Amino acid sequence: MSAVAADPLASLDAGERANLSAIADRLIPAAHGMPSAADVLGDDRLRFVLNARPDLVEPLRVALRSEHGGDVAARLDILGRDDPAALGALQLVVVAGYYTDGRVRELIEYPGQVAIEIRSWEYPAYLEEGLIDAVMARGPTWRDPTTGERAVIPDAPRTYEERWSTDAGSPEGGPDGNDRA
Repeated sequence: MSAVAADPLASLDAGERANLSAIADRLIPAAHGMPSAADVLGDDRLRFVLNARPDLVEPLRVALRSEHGGDVAARLDILGRDDPAALGALQLVVVAGYYTDGRVRELIEYPGQVAIEIRSWEYPAYLEEGLIDAVMARGPTWRDPTTGERAVIPDAPRTYEERWSTDAGSPEGGPDGNDRA
């Protein structure tokens, strides 16, 4: 086995590359000063995505087969009905290639992941604004693996303030529904 991975683009023929370009243009067309995915999804972008996710090469090839015909909308319908895994791989390759492109990231003013300093003694603005209260009010959304039923935690707090409010004013041991006795 070679230490250097094979070029993932070598497995795609010219017809499959043309199909990918047509589909990319359909999924993310040029609009409002943004390039289309077909404009962005060149060899470098495609190679980047497929090297990061080699598991997508085979389902991508399935999605790009010539037997699905040249009509992009019909191809997407067929894949959605008959092979959702191939459709998902195709969509992921297009979207990942598009949004990892430096020019696209500049145009949408996305700098990439940025470390945010959090000071433990400061009360974050998102808490003051109640941004997570709706999530907490929804309650647990996991399923109990033993029963398959939605988790139920009696008397679970419904806001961040309820979660951390105690008589002593300390978050330690607060009534979060997960107390360990």
